[in-house]
Amino acid sequence: MNIRLSIIGLFLLSSCIMQAQYSSFTFGSMRAREIGPATSSGRVTAVQAVRVPAAGSPTEKRLVIYVGSAAGGLWKSKDNGNTFKQMFTKVNQHSIGSIALDPNHHDSVLWVGTGESNVRNSVSIGGGLYKTTDGGETWTFLGLEKVERIAKVVLNPSNPDIALVAGLGALWGDSEDRGLYRTEDGGKTFTKVLYVNGQTGCADVDIDPENPSICYASMWEFRRKAWSFSSGGSGSGLYKSTDAGKTWTKMTKSMPEGDLGRIILTIAPSKPSTIYAMMESKESGLYRSDDRGETWTKTSNAVSVTARPFYFAQLVIDPNDPERVYRPSFQLGMSNDGGKTFNGFNYGGGTHPDHHALWIDPENTQHLLLGTDGGVYRSYDRGVTWSMFRNLPLAQFYRVSYDLEEPYNVFGGLQDNGSWMAPNKIPGGGGIQNRDWSPTGWGDGFAVLRDRVNKEIMYFESQGGSAVRRHVNSGETKPIAPFEEEGERKLRFNWNTPMVQSILNPKTLYIGSQYLHRSFDHGDTWVRLSPDLTTNDSTKYNPVNSGGVTRDVTSAENHCTIYSISESPLDQQIIWVGTDDGNIQVTTNGGKQWTNAALNLPSNIQKNTWVSCVEAGHFDKATVYVTLDNHTRGDHQTYLLRSTDYGRSWNQLKGDSLRGYAHVIREDPVNRNVIFAGTEYGLFVSIDAGNSWAQFKNDLPTVPVRDLAIHPTMHDLIIATHGRGVFIIDDITPIRNLAVNALQSELLFLPVRPSEQSYATGFQEFSGTDEFTGTNPSDGARFAYFMKSRHMIGPMSIDIIDQNSGEVISTVPASKRKGINLVSWNMSTKSPRVAVSPNTGGGNFGYSVLPGTYTVRISKNGQEFKGTVTINADKRSIHTPQDRQAQHQVAKRLWTIIDDLAYTAEQTTSLRDSLKLRMRTIMNDDEQKVLKESIAYLDSLHKTMVAEKSTLFADSEDKLREKLAGIYSTINQYAGKPSAEQIKRIDILDKEHQSLKNGLQAFYSRQFGLCNDIIQRSGKKPLSRLSRQEFDAQD
Repeated sequence: MNIRLSIIGLFLLSSCIMQAQYSSFTFGSMRAREIGPATSSGRVTAVQAVRVPAAGSPTEKRLVIYVGSAAGGLWKSKDNGNTFKQMFTKVNQHSIGSIALDPNHHDSVLWVGTGESNVRNSVSIGGGLYKTTDGGETWTFLGLEKVERIAKVVLNPSNPDIALVAGLGALWGDSEDRGLYRTEDGGKTFTKVLYVNGQTGCADVDIDPENPSICYASMWEFRRKAWSFSSGGSGSGLYKSTDAGKTWTKMTKSMPEGDLGRIILTIAPSKPSTIYAMMESKESGLYRSDDRGETWTKTSNAVSVTARPFYFAQLVIDPNDPERVYRPSFQLGMSNDGGKTFNGFNYGGGTHPDHHALWIDPENTQHLLLGTDGGVYRSYDRGVTWSMFRNLPLAQFYRVSYDLEEPYNVFGGLQDNGSWMAPNKIPGGGGIQNRDWSPTGWGDGFAVLRDRVNKEIMYFESQGGSAVRRHVNSGETKPIAPFEEEGERKLRFNWNTPMVQSILNPKTLYIGSQYLHRSFDHGDTWVRLSPDLTTNDSTKYNPVNSGGVTRDVTSAENHCTIYSISESPLDQQIIWVGTDDGNIQVTTNGGKQWTNAALNLPSNIQKNTWVSCVEAGHFDKATVYVTLDNHTRGDHQTYLLRSTDYGRSWNQLKGDSLRGYAHVIREDPVNRNVIFAGTEYGLFVSIDAGNSWAQFKNDLPTVPVRDLAIHPTMHDLIIATHGRGVFIIDDITPIRNLAVNALQSELLFLPVRPSEQSYATGFQEFSGTDEFTGTNPSDGARFAYFMKSRHMIGPMSIDIIDQNSGEVISTVPASKRKGINLVSWNMSTKSPRVAVSPNTGGGNFGYSVLPGTYTVRISKNGQEFKGTVTINADKRSIHTPQDRQAQHQVAKRLWTIIDDLAYTAEQTTSLRDSLKLRMRTIMNDDEQKVLKESIAYLDSLHKTMVAEKSTLFADSEDKLREKLAGIYSTINQYAGKPSAEQIKRIDILDKEHQSLKNGLQAFYSRQFGLCNDIIQRSGKKPLSRLSRQEFDAQD
């Protein structure tokens, strides 16, 4: 008994130690790199802008722009949108509901309400209200974190410390935290001043700019379930306050009959007695009041005005014209007659449909900024023409995949932005640009696959299981989704339908409705492998009635469907299926029999919890990993589970650092102890089989991680975020090899994938700063080591050593971080010393080493640690090893000549300058003549060696140093055997160098002693000859 308790105690102690040691700092200098795209951008929820004085000019102004996104955070531009910087990087909130600028401190004081209020099925959540007083450099949390969604913040124009905050509240359940909040002290304290019930939130609020005592607010009863959405009810209504928002009265006069839905309102800035409101009702319409809300008149029920009121929630009035009304909707509607008539859907054009935010420049009302489902657009002609900001990487991915090309391509589907693909890097280029992304599908994008048998075939999906096969070269497409059988109801496909290729037999394609379907002929024919694998609850699959007051059917509420499919990588007969209504089905005989493993889930997990991901184990057939997502019932906990017995029992994987409802889990296919999980708040990693977790934060923002893929040959972790596009952690080999018992190591080398030596050349391009460019991976050879703590005191250096000669061929700066340190070496030797010249260049770079394995030696406070780094030749290279060896020898020869020329030049200038200094004390004319002739001789030698004039273009004075640098550069940038012409050129230059060395030797033989005799007679110190050893010691 005591022994057993001791063992348990030791286990608990080791677990506590592990948790203390393992954290986000463990990943050290490993980074996630962002590759985009920004050409499709993502949903924008708020846009505000203000003109501020330009630096150094009392009259000129610059435009500061703030952009809030659905799940990609808050962004700021100080230069009229030419560049944007992400704000909120330390706030850890990614969903923005509202932005309010202090009218007295426009660009410095900013209030931001988090949580998007366009409450579609895939919307994220917020975490309260924030304020900055320094333009976004630092933020203060003001509270209201339980509100979840803040639809609007409005500041009192007379006293901006008074603010009204529209708390829309929770989407998926009742909440007493909804309602309208008021502060009088700049956000230090809040009072809830308007509340109806737990189903009704505050959807909009505005303050009369002429008389801030008058305020208006709308309350909205709504509820979303996984299988339906309801907008409207008895709780909805429009309210007015005449005491600056302290008390409120419901407005009933001239209101639409019956239950109301969402009401959005706005006050005409130039005529505050005029108010417009879009009221959702049985017969939705735009209403106008010209007496501060006492009476209302319906002006329009045009579809462009009333469409999808739950999703399009803004009205904007021209600041200078109360008759000009804008209605962002599917397109931007505009009325010039007080809301009576609106332009058609095609007005302006050129923008992404689905508009959510509009800003009008009060100093030039032709100037508009428009936030859409596809980013931000600008117009200077009141919406006739538009240009897009292509520097906001806000793409909302659902799923991600890859191919095996070199470089490999990344594929994925985006919310309302179709499907896209791009290479993971641009060899020789500066990064992945917008133009490197190519569309591969339409609609709302989801699964995208490249056929692994015939790479000319691709598959993609749009919403509701609309699967399509595409021939890459011809561009021809064919719908391939399965059909229902005769007499059946339409098949039920999820909004985000799973479609996967078999790992073991790439000719096999799976797709899920309520059944699992399989195809062997690229989707032309399908066979059902299962009965209905869902709960088949008929009360939950009737989306035609969804919407509430306004019917809204888009397949977003399709339910009782398959959501995740995973075929075992060890046995094609084993297939796991997860459904959105809580079933975890498994077959071990290719679909002949199925078992619902969800029946064995732990009792703390609510029945019918959405199964967001199933992942078959890579090391034994009985293992499966599962993520469960219960946020559609108001439960935001992280549920990660593993079974090792085909689902007969389950182990819940927990950790203090885990945060957010879970979307995806991936077992590393190389090390079963390494697990990756994506939640609504980011990426989490375990290195001990799920017993403890740490969030990966290095250059990966707080953002929903919807999907993960591990590339099988490059060992990269590909991260699909729903708000910031795709990120890649290059080469997770160090994480795979970071065992728990290594966390106390002083310094431990970790394996990495071999590096590839590329000679790809980029071409000059001057694309400006107004477009996003994704980050390329490092071009260098990387090696990794782990340190338990940051190196703070004493020297630390890194040498690269040739294993054959034992020679130190290069040194690189040491990374001194706690955790994993990644160091990049440019795969070159150290630079030769270069003869001094006013001009730059001269060949001051090393030559490329040959492919092979090199020793890495780290010296740290007197201790030495050794590891290796391996370099492979570029797989695409046409050169033989013999060619590379020939190039290497020639480059080494040139390196030696350049280095030797530096020694020759240093001797020459040292002697010349010393003679000039000593000649000042020589009075004898004959002796002066000797010294002058010597100086002139040395000077003539030096002028032949290097260009002595500072010039932008070397052709104006091309001397030996510059000639050698030119041919050295040419040889280094090409891995193949040098040509005979190049060898001839090098021989000529070498001969020139030998001639100069001979000339210097002639000086030593004839003049050196004579000059020293003269100098010694004057009583001065004689000239000394710089030895090679002394020169080398100067390095």
